[in-house]
Amino acid sequence: MRQTIKLLTVVSLLLAGPAVAQNLRIGIQAPPSTLDPHWLLNLANTGALRNIYDTLVARDAEMKLVPGLAESWRVVDDTTWEFRLRPGVRFHDGAPLTSADVAASFQRVPNVPGNPNPYTIYLAGVAGIEVVDDLNFRVRTNGPQPALPTNLTQIFIVPRSVAQLGNPEFNAGQAAIGTGPFRVAGWQPNAPLMMRRNDAYWGRRAAWETVSLVPVPNDTARVAALLAGDVEFINNVPLQDIGRIQSDRRVALFAGPSIYAVNIYPDVARDDAPGIDAGGRNPMKDARVRRAMSLALNREGIARQIMEGFADPTDQPVPPFIFGAIADRAVPAQDLETARRLLAEAGWGQGFGLNLFCSPARTPRICQAAASAWARIGIRTTVEVVPQATFLPRRNRREYGVFMAVFGSLTGETSYQIGSQLHSTGTVPGLGALNFTGLGQPATDTAIQRARATLDDADRARQLRALVQHVVDENLIIGVGILRSVNAGQAGLTFQARADEEVLAVEIRPR
Repeated sequence: MRQTIKLLTVVSLLLAGPAVAQNLRIGIQAPPSTLDPHWLLNLANTGALRNIYDTLVARDAEMKLVPGLAESWRVVDDTTWEFRLRPGVRFHDGAPLTSADVAASFQRVPNVPGNPNPYTIYLAGVAGIEVVDDLNFRVRTNGPQPALPTNLTQIFIVPRSVAQLGNPEFNAGQAAIGTGPFRVAGWQPNAPLMMRRNDAYWGRRAAWETVSLVPVPNDTARVAALLAGDVEFINNVPLQDIGRIQSDRRVALFAGPSIYAVNIYPDVARDDAPGIDAGGRNPMKDARVRRAMSLALNREGIARQIMEGFADPTDQPVPPFIFGAIADRAVPAQDLETARRLLAEAGWGQGFGLNLFCSPARTPRICQAAASAWARIGIRTTVEVVPQATFLPRRNRREYGVFMAVFGSLTGETSYQIGSQLHSTGTVPGLGALNFTGLGQPATDTAIQRARATLDDADRARQLRALVQHVVDENLIIGVGILRSVNAGQAGLTFQARADEEVLAVEIRPR
């Protein structure tokens, strides 16, 4: 009898596969470029580092706010929020979490030298922190800040003992100390991020003793690694492999709505915008030209054919389901005749040339579709796919006359994109930080600031919708489509695809 039980146990373990494994390997398209939670804001970094660090306020898979390190928060008055920390939370080095750590983290965010894409937008309007006691603190703001809890979902908390250290110390692992479900076990740039379970974690215990985030940037190789069993889970499943995964019983697809939008960003300010061949002029300064470029796009075809149904067409630059977006806006159909007429009215009936600079992340095929559409109305378009390592630095230096990129409304509210991309640069700290197309007018800036300061949710949503409508009407940012979050894993796993497209190992569970 003992031999029978032993044999059945072995067979059960073999059949269970990942369900009984203690180690989880996740193949990721884009590896983190840092262990510093306040350096270079992008999905690759935030998605990886959220396994290690926590925020005061968290989001569930559908972008709803839930308590994080703060168990509660409330408005005291128009310029004061009060937060209470969870008792008993400890950092990976054993030190207790206190309000002083929060204050030190807030102070560090804008003071990381040489930061190519800082997190300061999320602390815009924060004047300071008043530490009441170890578990209670107040955030003072420069005027009403209704989106403060939402913005704090992006500010990772580190112990005050390391807050004065720089990016090199974090990348070396010396300062990479959080309160999250996993602690750093080893990392080098472009190598796997090795993590070990934090058994003292305050939240749900992870199912895995160790987790490895394995960089596999090549789409074909990433799918092959999953099917071969070299990894148990992958993110960003390439469209051409979705059918293959759906038909293989060994693996499962985990897909859902995403907050990431494919947008076109035309330079609306400079006559000498790079990549524009129009006799020293910039046609995109004219709203009629931008509208023609928008009407030339076959968004439905891009979503259904090029993106194989794993995108949703839209001409607004944000997902229609987030706070402040236009939920019921009809997507305009392709209208080449009207597009040509608008170009002629603007004085460009003979067309002009442009170079469409394209992010390598998920957009090259869409860039080609846009180039083909624009060619049909007389805009001679070439596509330049810029390598990932140089795309953002070149964008930051405004080396693009028009570019296509994926942008995520990471807070789940349009005020993030409106504040960072539509507001004038350099006039209000934290606003206009991602404005690379010359947008911004005094009246628009005032409207943005007013919306961001409105405490009444319904009124704030109305004001934000009006700003999104302004962007759409003027085609200041040309929306193309909303992507889907598509992941895959071994059939013995379960996972709810997150709208922010992050892959949190603690949320991957055995069935």
